Parts: sequence; structure tokens; C-alpha cells
Amino acid sequence: MQQPRTDPLFVAVESEMITRADVAGLVAGRLAAVRVPGLLSAARCHAITAALAAAPMDRYDESRVFPVVAKFGPAINDHRDGGDLREDYWDAARAAEKGWSTLGLSDAPRELCLAAFRAAWPDVAPGRRQRREMHVGIVREINAGLQVHFDDAVREYAGRLLDTDVVAQLAFNIYIRVPPAGGETVLWRRRWQPDDDDLRIPGGYGYHESVADGAQSLTLRPTLGEGFLFDPRHYHTVRPATDGRRISIGCFVGLTDDGRLALWS
Repeated sequence: MQQPRTDPLFVAVESEMITRADVAGLVAGRLAAVRVPGLLSAARCHAITAALAAAPMDRYDESRVFPVVAKFGPAINDHRDGGDLREDYWDAARAAEKGWSTLGLSDAPRELCLAAFRAAWPDVAPGRRQRREMHVGIVREINAGLQVHFDDAVREYAGRLLDTDVVAQLAFNIYIRVPPAGGETVLWRRRWQPDDDDLRIPGGYGYHESVADGAQSLTLRPTLGEGFLFDPRHYHTVRPATDGRRISIGCFVGLTDDGRLALWS
């Protein structure tokens, strides 16, 4: 039987640090994902996860996000209403920044995310909405997996999310705790099409996995301290951890129409 053809550009590459070529390759579709092993040392990862034991963790909206995902910091989609961002997003952002300041750590999620891109791009900063800086850096503990989904602020927000237009969106994570088995990220070479909504999970934010049937995929197991950058407009998911905990710090990264990188969570 003839094997299905694959796209040679839908690949994950490893890099010592995130570079301009990495970002450009993802935006242009020449890459599927960029992995940066050891972006954070094991010692720094252990220090952050130990401090998080005292952090005021909450959960995504459980009426929409299931299985349960614990988090620290606001996620824009928990504060979205009719294609707009509710005012309580800013309250949650201030509370998260205040809560993190009590943990005794020098590495705030915002700085960890921004630092990963400073060598790659001359102008990188938190995105702005109505001239206010967006929150950057959300801690998420995903142990039971995620629904298959995509992330695209252009589709999810009426008009635009930021004060400048986002022409391409990436997702970034740093893994500060990884399970001994499971917890892989699966990425499909498949983007949303109008008929896909017939496969949306009732009440949820995601889709039945059959939405990606027949599509080329990559399965990537995280390693401790690894940075991971990919285009979240492709359908993707996280497999359940067989045992242990899977914790990451992450944000979205937008290339704006004025050539900047704008980060938000």
C-alpha cells in the first residue's frame, strides 16, 4: 500500500535559543515547531515549582474547559464575552502580579517569556489593548490532557485584540515540571475550516479528534526546562500524563503589522 505523502516543511527543529530565523520560519510555514532544550536549568525549574506550592492557583472555567486545568494568572479566553475582552481581565492580571510578588522568586513569568525572545527580535514587548499592557505569562498544570483545539485571536475577538493588528500568532511554553510518562503535545497539519464546527464538543472549547483525521501530525514529548514555540492555529492537544505533573509557563506571541512581537496571556 502506498504511504500517504507528507509535507517536508511540517517538522520540529531544535535550536540553542529562539532566533529570528525560527520565528520567521514558523510565521512563513517553513517549520511546525521549534524546541529549545534546557532553556531553563533544572535548578531554576525546581525552584519555581517549589514556590508555586504557595501560589493561589485557580482553574479555567470548568463549564467550558474540561478536563480540569489548574492555572496561575489570567487567560484571555476566560474573560471573553461576545468577541470582546471583559474588564475583569485587568483585575485578574493585577491580582496575579501581586500574588507572584509574594513567592520570593526573581523570575516572574512575564520576564521569563520576554527574555526568550529578546535576542531574536529587536522589538518585543507585552501587547497593548486600549493602551494598557496585556498580562504576559500564565502557569498551567495540564495533567489530564486537553481537548483538540486551535488558538487564533483574529477569529476569537471582534475587530482586534490588540491596538495593532496581529498578522501571525504563535504559542510559547517553558516546561518547569514534566511527568515521567505521557503529557505529549500533538500538533496536526490542519487548520480550522467552516464545516469543522459540526465536530465541536458540546459546551466545550474544543473539537472531537476526528476533525484532524488523515492529517499529518507530530507528537512531541516535553523535557524539563525546554522552550517550545509553535503555530497554535494548527489543531493541537495535550495527551494525559500517565503519572506525575505537567506544569508550564507560557504566552501567545503575535507578529504585528508594524513588525513587532507582542506577547499576551
